[in-house]
Amino acid sequence: MTFRAPEDLEKSPSLEQLVRWRRDVRRFKRDPVPQALIDRLLRLADLAPSVGNSQPWRIVSVNSPEKRAAIVQNFETARQRSAEVYSGDQADLYNRLKLAGFDAAPVQLAVFSDRGAMQGHSLGRQTMPETLDHSCACMVTVLWLAAREAGLGLGWVSILDPAAVTATLDVPANWKFVGYLLIGWPEEEHLDPELERHGWQPRTPFEARYSEVGLQGATPGQDTGSDGTAIQNGCVTLVGAGPGDPELLTLKALRALQSADAVLFDDLVAKPILDYVRPGAQMIDVGKRGYRKSCKQPDINAQMIALARQGLRVVRLKSGDPLVFGRAGEEIAACKDAGVPLSVIPGVTSAQGAAASLKVALTNRDHARRLQFITAHDRRGHLPADIDWSAVADRAVTTVIYMPKRTLAELTEIALTHGLDPKTPALAVANATRPDEQVFISTVGAIAATLGAAHPDGPVLVMIGEALRYATARDAADQAGVVLSALDVLPELT
Repeated sequence: MTFRAPEDLEKSPSLEQLVRWRRDVRRFKRDPVPQALIDRLLRLADLAPSVGNSQPWRIVSVNSPEKRAAIVQNFETARQRSAEVYSGDQADLYNRLKLAGFDAAPVQLAVFSDRGAMQGHSLGRQTMPETLDHSCACMVTVLWLAAREAGLGLGWVSILDPAAVTATLDVPANWKFVGYLLIGWPEEEHLDPELERHGWQPRTPFEARYSEVGLQGATPGQDTGSDGTAIQNGCVTLVGAGPGDPELLTLKALRALQSADAVLFDDLVAKPILDYVRPGAQMIDVGKRGYRKSCKQPDINAQMIALARQGLRVVRLKSGDPLVFGRAGEEIAACKDAGVPLSVIPGVTSAQGAAASLKVALTNRDHARRLQFITAHDRRGHLPADIDWSAVADRAVTTVIYMPKRTLAELTEIALTHGLDPKTPALAVANATRPDEQVFISTVGAIAATLGAAHPDGPVLVMIGEALRYATARDAADQAGVVLSALDVLPELT
């Protein structure tokens, strides 16, 4: 057996890295693996723990082309049979997935559990005979980690008929088939499993598999809410969908959508984003539509909690960032009061998406040293009574106004009476970052009339401030006439 040199030990991956790299590999290079390396890994795996020190694993190296071909045929038959249990999108995805790497893996091992093993004097097997098989799984795990440490990949094929494998390899009848292992140099490196990467089934929260015993009124696998009601290990995640462009979703948001059991989504969430939700998840429209019949917030809170108490992974999907005018505070409080595990995944808020789309800086060292977001309506749909008008009129601030359609004229009129220059640049953006995005370039004194005449559909926000002045003129060269008359400034030439 060979050992690493002292200088190489410093380069060894940590245990955590090995565990994270332990991925089921199905894409191998055809390069051979030195037999000495395989021998070393197998001897290392042979040190794995086993019940009663029974070491029940039996490993068969399958080298014969005829035997390998029979195993491949076994796999194809079992794969086709398994496909019959799926339907719709799940069936399509199953048929597209690469579920084995027989075509390239240079090393192929069949692992069996010897149910007749005498070693260990049957210690522990009188009460739990299945621990022999569990011991074999421990051995495979050690082999898996050892292979990753050596730079190899390992795939565990389970879509096989055990009886046919036993017959093909002509092993004793009391050997129970555990799994068929493929080993080789991986074609590519990934931290996430292929099944997760392609949307079959992402990892679920750790809390879904961890429980404590001893909580009064609860049973194992359950938590209790503040009212003492037992709840399953479900959870709620508030997810920001961004302003509309699906490519602005964060990786964390994407993973949450692909692992959700139920998604409660707002009316403003762009429809293409819903296509990223895991097939089979419950889709529940809880949109709060302005000035029309819509879901009430208490009802949404109750539905989230009820689904989580069924043990489901619930995603509350909101346009933009849930923490910016998204009523996240009410939903966070409701989950905490109910004792439901909750996490928040922020999103790109509409102001950021609109500004990026227009290439407009919201702050500027010379013109805007503050940035503020305000909402143009309160709980009743009226202009809020507590707006700080002196802050809105400040020439050194950029103000972004959310949900301004109904109250913009009143808002700008009051802002002007508090000293805001009517020629201050103003931009209105409808459906920011989406294919039907509309931009309206104007001034504070005219933006309400401009927006009212256009009457755009979809979510709208308005940005006002001196920081927008030259950027607006520069980025709207094709609308130079509008810019010159509205802003009274010449575009900068470069």
